[in-house]
Amino acid sequence: MLLSLIFALAITIGTIWINPTTDERTMYGHEGPVEQNWLPREVAGWPAPFLADNPNTSVIHNVGPEDNFRPGPFIATLSFWYLVVSATMWLVGWMRRRMPV
Repeated sequence: MLLSLIFALAITIGTIWINPTTDERTMYGHEGPVEQNWLPREVAGWPAPFLADNPNTSVIHNVGPEDNFRPGPFIATLSFWYLVVSATMWLVGWMRRRMPV
């Protein structure tokens, strides 16, 4: 169980490199018409994005450690990967027991 959790945590952190497209928008800048300043927001993590670009504190359109961390989606992503890893480990163990020596 602990091994599954460690693998799931490693995979969850590894998904920071995945930037899925979302319909989230945020205001980048205050110049020009308001409609032009609302641009798509960069997010990171999969299947539930748990990091979101904060245009007030970071490089625009670049997700990093200073951006908004979302604990709910992080737990959801960790739970997803925990179930996947646990099911995979159970399946591998089951197949090993069924194979003749």
